[in-house]
Amino acid sequence: MAEQSTNPETPSDKGRWRGYAQAGLIILVIAAALYLARAPQRAELGPVSAPADAAPLVKVIVPSPAEHVLKLDLTGTVTLDRKLAVVSEAEGRVVWVSADFVNGGRIQANEVFVRIDPREYQLEVRSAEMAVAKAEARVRLARRTAGPDAGPVIAEAEAGLGQAEAKLALASLQLERTEISLPFDARVMSSELEVGDLVGPPDAVGKLSVLGIVYRPDALQVRVPIRVGDLDSLEPAVGRPARVRTVNGTYKASVARISSVVAPESRLAHVFLKFSGEIPRTELPVPGTFAEVTILGPSRDDVFVLPEAAARAQDGIWIVRDGALRALKPATIGRSSDGWVVEAFEPGEGVVVGVLAGASEGLRVSPDPLSSGR
Repeated sequence: MAEQSTNPETPSDKGRWRGYAQAGLIILVIAAALYLARAPQRAELGPVSAPADAAPLVKVIVPSPAEHVLKLDLTGTVTLDRKLAVVSEAEGRVVWVSADFVNGGRIQANEVFVRIDPREYQLEVRSAEMAVAKAEARVRLARRTAGPDAGPVIAEAEAGLGQAEAKLALASLQLERTEISLPFDARVMSSELEVGDLVGPPDAVGKLSVLGIVYRPDALQVRVPIRVGDLDSLEPAVGRPARVRTVNGTYKASVARISSVVAPESRLAHVFLKFSGEIPRTELPVPGTFAEVTILGPSRDDVFVLPEAAARAQDGIWIVRDGALRALKPATIGRSSDGWVVEAFEPGEGVVVGVLAGASEGLRVSPDPLSSGR
């Protein structure tokens, strides 16, 4: 009779429990890995408090006084201070027009550029000459027949001769006016005159009286808008030398006059420059040309030239003195392409440049010099 075992576990049961244990271990490892993957990779640091006596670093320049010639770089436009409408004092038909009497043409001084039909005026001159000859004959006759009472007769004859000579001079003048010229060199701005046009004084032909528009080169000027403050820095402005640059070249000029009013929209004044008389008139730019202008102002000693980055509201600055901020408003001389020109002052450890957040009077700072200023 076979003997029965008292051990309830069979070999197959042991293998099964071993598999369960291994599976549980694997699950435990995976869970640990997932937990570690979700954990923060670096420690979160709380705020670090700076020392109570820490001073912010500020950029400063330490200017030094120097001599400076104020230069204003501006822009303007070539314009005219005057122009001329050409009209005919003699009435008649145009019989000839110069090829130069067109837009852009040049007219030489005393050069005839328009002729009006002279025949009627020539006849008037001939008639006046005959009247003079007749009056001269009367004077001769009165003198030959002189008697006790001949004085009034001679005087009347001589008066008649004078009137005839005056009419002859007037007729000759009208004849001269049939040839139109100008007493100066001129440039033509516009003209649409044609042969056959009826021309004459405005009361005779109305709108047709204008033959064209011309200007003399001396009338050219450069109109330059300028801020009132900059204008004050040029005082006295009239006569100041200037340089004008256009697409045609660079020219010497000077301030000729200043506007008497300020433009209400822009609040700008205007200066008017005249070109140097040494420049050939034929080389000057035409009206409407854009111009870059540099005006030389007064020379000043003992000034600072600060960068605009140093300016605060209302032209104030921060300086560093004894390690703390101090507010200062220097006396402005002017602004130019070189910078902000001010009267020299005691800069302390330097003038702050750039924006400083939270700046206030007495704030402790550490100056960091950029470079020496002028």
